[in-house]
Amino acid sequence: MENAEKQDDKAVQECPKVDDTSERAVCVEGAPAAQGISAVAVLWTFGKCLGALLPVYLAGYYRVSTGLLVCGMMVYTGWKHAREAKEARLRSAIMLLDDDEDGVEAKVSRLKRELPAWVNFPDVEKVEWLNKVLQQVWPFVGQYLEKLLVETIAPSIRASSAHLQTLTFTKVDMGNKAMKVVGIKAHTENDKRQVLLDLYISFVGNVEINVEVKRYFCKAGVKGMQLNGMMRVILEPLIGDVPIVGAVTMFFIQRPKLDINWTGLTNLLDIPGLNVMSDSMIMDAIASFLVLPNRLVVPLVPGLHVAQLRSPLPRGVVRIHLIEAQNLAAKDNYVKGVMAGLSDPYAILRVGPQTFTSKHYDNTDAPKWGEIYEVIVHEVPGQELEVEVYDKDTDQDDFLGRVKLDLGIVKKSIAVDDWFTLKDTPSGKIHFRLEWLKLLPNTDQLEQVLSKNSSVTSKTADPPSSAILVLYLDKAEALPMKKGSKEPNPMVQLSVQDVTRESKTCYTTVNPEWEEAFTFFIQDPRNQDIDIQVKDADRVQSLGSLSIPLSRLLSNSGLSLDQWFQLEKAGPASRVYIHAVLRVLWLDEERISAAEASSKLEEAASKQLPLLTAPHSSFASEGLLRIHLLAGQNLVPKDNLMGGMVKGKSDPYVNINIGGETFTSCVVKSNLNPSWNEMYEVVLSQLPGQELHLEVFDKDMDVKDDFMGRLKINLQDIIKSQYTDQWYTLSDVKSGRVHLVLEWLQTSSHSNHVDQVLDFLSRQSYQNKAIPTAALLFLFIEQADGLPVKKSGKDPKVGAEIRLDKQSRKTTVCDRTTSPKWNEAFCFLVRDPREDILVIKLSHTWTLPIGSLVIPLRELLSEPELVLDQWFHLDGGLPDSQVLLRAQLKMLVPAKCPVPKEATAVKAPADPPAAPKTLETAVKSSSVDPPPVETLLPSVLVTDEEEVKATHVQTEEEEEEEEQVPVVPLPPHTSPDISFASEGMLRIVLLEAQSLVAKDKLMGGMMKGGKSDPYAKITVGQTEFKSSVVKENLSPVWNEMYEVVLRAQPGHEVQVELFDKDMDSDDFLGRITVSLADIISSQFSDQWYNLNEVKSGRVRLILEWVPTVSHHAALDRVLQLRSLHTFTNKALPTAALLYVYVERAHSLPLKKSGKEPRPAVELKLGKTSHKTKVCERSRDPEWKEAVYFLVQNPTEETLMLKVSSAWEQPLCSLLLPLEQLLSEPQLLLDKWMNLDGAPAESQILLRTELKILDSKLTDVPQPSGAEEPEPEFKAVMEDYKPPQPDPAPETEAEEEAEVVHGSAPAAELEEDFEQYSEPAAEEDHVKPVIDSKGGGLQDLVQATVTSLPDEPAEVLPPNTTPQHDFATEGLLRILVLEARSLVAKDNLMGGMVKGKSDPYLNVTVGKSTFKSHVIKENLNPTWNEMYEVVLKADSADQIYVEGFDKDLDSDDFLGRFSVNLKDVIRSQYIDQWFAMNDVKSGRVHLILEWVPATSDPSRLPQILQLQSLQKYQNNTVLSAALLFVHLERAHSLPLKKSGKEPKAGAEIAVGQTAFKTKVCERTSSPEWNESFCFSLKNPKDDMLIVKLSSGWEQPMGSVVVPVRSLVSEDGLVLDQWLPLDGAGPNSQILLRAELKVLDSKLVDLMQSGSLPSPSGNGQIRLSLRHHGKLSVTVHECRELLPQSKDGVDSYVSLMLLPDKSKSTKKKTGVKKKVLDPNFSESFDFDLSLEEARQRRLCASVKNSSSFRGPDVIGQVQINLAEVNLASGVTQWFTLKDEAE
Repeated sequence: MENAEKQDDKAVQECPKVDDTSERAVCVEGAPAAQGISAVAVLWTFGKCLGALLPVYLAGYYRVSTGLLVCGMMVYTGWKHAREAKEARLRSAIMLLDDDEDGVEAKVSRLKRELPAWVNFPDVEKVEWLNKVLQQVWPFVGQYLEKLLVETIAPSIRASSAHLQTLTFTKVDMGNKAMKVVGIKAHTENDKRQVLLDLYISFVGNVEINVEVKRYFCKAGVKGMQLNGMMRVILEPLIGDVPIVGAVTMFFIQRPKLDINWTGLTNLLDIPGLNVMSDSMIMDAIASFLVLPNRLVVPLVPGLHVAQLRSPLPRGVVRIHLIEAQNLAAKDNYVKGVMAGLSDPYAILRVGPQTFTSKHYDNTDAPKWGEIYEVIVHEVPGQELEVEVYDKDTDQDDFLGRVKLDLGIVKKSIAVDDWFTLKDTPSGKIHFRLEWLKLLPNTDQLEQVLSKNSSVTSKTADPPSSAILVLYLDKAEALPMKKGSKEPNPMVQLSVQDVTRESKTCYTTVNPEWEEAFTFFIQDPRNQDIDIQVKDADRVQSLGSLSIPLSRLLSNSGLSLDQWFQLEKAGPASRVYIHAVLRVLWLDEERISAAEASSKLEEAASKQLPLLTAPHSSFASEGLLRIHLLAGQNLVPKDNLMGGMVKGKSDPYVNINIGGETFTSCVVKSNLNPSWNEMYEVVLSQLPGQELHLEVFDKDMDVKDDFMGRLKINLQDIIKSQYTDQWYTLSDVKSGRVHLVLEWLQTSSHSNHVDQVLDFLSRQSYQNKAIPTAALLFLFIEQADGLPVKKSGKDPKVGAEIRLDKQSRKTTVCDRTTSPKWNEAFCFLVRDPREDILVIKLSHTWTLPIGSLVIPLRELLSEPELVLDQWFHLDGGLPDSQVLLRAQLKMLVPAKCPVPKEATAVKAPADPPAAPKTLETAVKSSSVDPPPVETLLPSVLVTDEEEVKATHVQTEEEEEEEEQVPVVPLPPHTSPDISFASEGMLRIVLLEAQSLVAKDKLMGGMMKGGKSDPYAKITVGQTEFKSSVVKENLSPVWNEMYEVVLRAQPGHEVQVELFDKDMDSDDFLGRITVSLADIISSQFSDQWYNLNEVKSGRVRLILEWVPTVSHHAALDRVLQLRSLHTFTNKALPTAALLYVYVERAHSLPLKKSGKEPRPAVELKLGKTSHKTKVCERSRDPEWKEAVYFLVQNPTEETLMLKVSSAWEQPLCSLLLPLEQLLSEPQLLLDKWMNLDGAPAESQILLRTELKILDSKLTDVPQPSGAEEPEPEFKAVMEDYKPPQPDPAPETEAEEEAEVVHGSAPAAELEEDFEQYSEPAAEEDHVKPVIDSKGGGLQDLVQATVTSLPDEPAEVLPPNTTPQHDFATEGLLRILVLEARSLVAKDNLMGGMVKGKSDPYLNVTVGKSTFKSHVIKENLNPTWNEMYEVVLKADSADQIYVEGFDKDLDSDDFLGRFSVNLKDVIRSQYIDQWFAMNDVKSGRVHLILEWVPATSDPSRLPQILQLQSLQKYQNNTVLSAALLFVHLERAHSLPLKKSGKEPKAGAEIAVGQTAFKTKVCERTSSPEWNESFCFSLKNPKDDMLIVKLSSGWEQPMGSVVVPVRSLVSEDGLVLDQWLPLDGAGPNSQILLRAELKVLDSKLVDLMQSGSLPSPSGNGQIRLSLRHHGKLSVTVHECRELLPQSKDGVDSYVSLMLLPDKSKSTKKKTGVKKKVLDPNFSESFDFDLSLEEARQRRLCASVKNSSSFRGPDVIGQVQINLAEVNLASGVTQWFTLKDEAE
């Protein structure tokens, strides 16, 4: 610019000195001077003079007033002067721009040679490269605009009016001067989730656009334009996928400056006065979509809320108190200025487009307004408050001064209360109080805000607002049509109290999309409503209305509603989608003080310093994601051998990418099941769209690494679950999965748990030697002040380097100043906040040191909320050198870290058990599969006394105080999430279909008459059902019922698709979709749905959202109606939903080893079970998990809870009959419950809530062509309905209508039921009802039967007469535990090298044979499997056991033995090792038990508890009882439909076990005399079902006997006639059901705590004690694994970990050829008690002849901190493999 100005001055100096601006501009342009006189010029001058005199002559000739002529001349002169001035400015600007380009280019080239390459200007950067790009593309922009104007805009203008039909653009030239971006400023102090740029735009263009309307000979146009302004560009949201930026938002914060040069007819717009008006009108048009609060949004990815981007939530609200003014200038003079008066002042306040005008006061220079205004602030920094003061006059108001204030100052200061001097005026100042109101997303401060606002007085009519409301109007659906079935032009009027806003109009649509936002100030949200009116564009016809109370938002989380709303006074499906956000306006008075406010104000004027930093709201919002890569399984082999003929393995490694960070694991050689055990950490913001990408590759030396699978995990899912321990299946490959532990670490602003966290992290070890982060340090460095100048006297260019440990960050380098401002934020990973030190170094361009600052992080640990926010003096600088920064530490608390739980204020129960002294926090783990590698060791909390002794920093008195841990009270009730028990039941009945498309053509489609084999697929969310296939039918009948439990959410749909079953691919037959919201609103619907996407077809569905009730009054009716429904898929309607919330347990028993358990709970109801997470070691675990169950009959089912330690060792259990809930208020139990099989203080806190499903499906749904159900089936329903004749429908239409609408409403059915059920209940039996709808032969037969004379009644036996050996069977229980020293059959190298075997066992008892699973490559296998068989007590059978080695061809024999069954029956219980016969070696450990059966039910609860404690590898469950059934005969069975007597057979079923009797000859009173036996797992849940049929085809009736009803019978026996359901009224069956409880000896072993289990590698008996020294005594071992046929030569090695020095290693003598060696040796270790408690004792039993077997037989590691060394302990420890 300097070069251009010099050239301009030089050009001016060379020109003659003239005063006229235009002449000077022409001279500057460099026009050559004229040489001589031209004749044409003389004639032109004469003509101009004549033209100028002609108007004077004409005015005199026609006697026109001279004043009019003078006025016209003045207007012309003014216009010409303004035009010439504008042309001169344009020419000057264009010329200067060219000169500036040349000068800048020359200057830059010179500077490039002089300045080093690293010098930059960080605040406002020049982007010459962008200008070059714009210059290059500008001609093409001109081509595009020309095409747009000529081909698009011109035709639309011509079509808009008949007067403009001849309009054309004769010339469109955008010129050769491109728009320039003078500079770009990037704001880094704002939200990290967006990119914010300020573009300084300058356009001085030689634009020429000419328009002609030939009809009126009118020409107009534009020649030249100037546009200058600052445009803000926001790139947000940033996403983790291409194109990285979700949308681009552009707007001007302030109006840009515009200057247009008009031509032709539009020259009139250059007349003074009109030119200002025309430019302002164009600027208004630009401002309507490009100046705040309007924004231009260009979405780059689909699915964004454009309305929220176009109108985001404001940054805040500024409340302006216009108080008073003083010493205003006097503008009202009298007597032509002789007498001075005062003024009539008023003020105009502007913030962007928001304008307010105050009241004016007469004749004063010190008005007192006392008015309050509230303005919305969208952008800070940027927006300003502009205040102008005027003197009110009758003609034109006089200007009294103005003042501007950046609202960013108000945001930093919270409140500004001061006098402001008016500018552009000789005197005057004005008094303001400005308050920054934060937007709170909760109602915590609402009452306080309302109370304060009520005390504020203002001269304005409206009181202060307490909140703002932002309404995002998105779209509407299915609006009603206008009269005449025309589509409306909908618009919306939104009103809150007296304020109304209108949306834009969407033309000719019933599904408009507005995507607009509206803001309202709210005085009291408790009492105000949102009124929404959807109208046609004429504002007369209403299309629907809606009223939303603001109190509804107050009750929602986040004070927001985002959903569809049903419109009133509109169509049934008319609805509108609205997102309403309420924010409470809060003035943070705690940060306001008079000194702070004045210092903030002085800072803007006199550069005084702020007291605190002002970081962006997103500061310190990042979190840490910890990724633990454990292992892989079943990976794909990629390294093939012999050209692919032999499958090889792979060398897998893993790439993990998230948030721009990439981690690569180590390579595991030749392994398809690798174990990595590596940990990675990454700091991330919680932005949506981020994903964790994991890829597995096979490492190759030469070619590219082979791909082995990938997976993607959404970051939001990880954040939501906090902690996930899970196997993930790899995609894009055939097999493979990866075990990951993903943890989004919770942060804490307290230092209470630093030691526990660091101690926990110190015990973690990873293969990649990663050290877990203990905390995050967030640093915001704002500015520095008073820095020294350089030696040359110049100000420095300051940058700051921040270093923590090995991490280093640098700020930008500021321009020359001694008070630089950075406003930059950084994040550091902190390993140990007690040791790490933060160092900040300030320097000039990273070369000359200016000062430094050192902050030990331990200082932060003692600060409130771990925050330091202040000025710090710099070392090495001037005395006044200081830096302002904010350092905030956030501790990271791992989910598995056992931090002590803080005491709560909840009162304990009336009689709580003694609280433990150490509490552990339950961790969250949702592992799908158990991890193969245990990476997290069990954590043990060190007592406070031990910590004090270790650190030696407290006195003995403090130690005693620390030792007394306060008792933590227990909460009396659970505290589930608000969404608990919010699920509902959707019931779908698929009845039938009609007129389906025929897909199976005959003879290749040449002949008609083909059909289809239809089936239906029903999808609801993630749940899918598939119906049966109906063969060759275009009108199939299914009559199938499905149920799904889900939580109602917007967007859910029920989709039904029909297909034709084929051998290859199934053909599509159509689909329908039903909105779940519609189902919920209608509750129940039974209708036909037309199939879409096919020519014909419809399907009939019953859709019911089953309402729930919390009382048992409706249960009997629900159960009675439930028994009536029979569906083809044998589904039974659910009677109730049971919701269970397991919160915590207290004082659980210890494990057998003395360690605390890792508790987990299994909940079981019927055949459904759920498992909770496994907590870390604790006796007081917390789960806080919720589940639900489907309940068929609440009066018969029992909820079972089994508590175990990591699913291995049972701890205790709880049985809760659901019948107990029926007597509770609201069917709810929420309390502590005692646990069975545990100490008295062991309790569990849970909440069980039962909700009865009150279905409206009262009638049995019948397909259209189905016959009426038989009278026996309808007896229950028709018993309370008076029989009414129902003539058949006359027409098909009436018949169809009857099918669609169903029977009488449910309300009438209930009234009839109550009316007719009472008399029926008084009778002893139910009379048969003749169906009035029957006719013809059926009526005749019935009438004939009733008219016959009575025959002598047949005498029936009252009881059965079974055989004498009935119910004499017993149960043989076989437990196959393990084997030892089996023969090796898989030899290597032709038998030269001994191998192993793959053993399995065959167990045969009579006709029953059981086969164990195969144990791979093991001569000492462990099976732990259980088998049961029912036998006669006098059986002479043998129990045969044979062992085999599994091979690919024929299995090798490993030995056999047999046991006499009579010996087992005689001894009742045998636990023994049996030697294998016919082989060299081998023995098998079996438990054989003959379980006696008794008629005493008292042992049943203990047997059920035993079931929950015993787990077997073959997943079998111990039987609890035997049920003996003797089926003797039946009587009065109904005839077949043909009138013949049936061939009756009976099917008897209990659970999954079923038997069939013989089929009798034709008779209605068959006799069978057959007996059956069933083994029962849970007699309280099982049902005995007897179904009678004719030849197994036509059902004849059934009877259901709950087994639990036998428990209340004498001798547990039921022997009587039972009526048959679904048969004749006199149909009955005679049977005997006898229950016998199995009295197992395992129950006694359970109570003594010695349940049998495999011995594993053996056991070792040790004594541990500390008496001055640590003493360890090795007593003996037992059941060691044999290493050869001669036994094993064993010794015991002791080692103290983690030390591995010689002083901590001991070993016993060797005991040869014995499996139960006795050592009896003691060893002492010279350690104090404190040192011993920090060690782990590793006892390894080793083989001294390692060449004959493995070196380590078994090993046990004992954490000495868990052992009471002072008193000593002696116990058996189980030996495990060395890897464990």
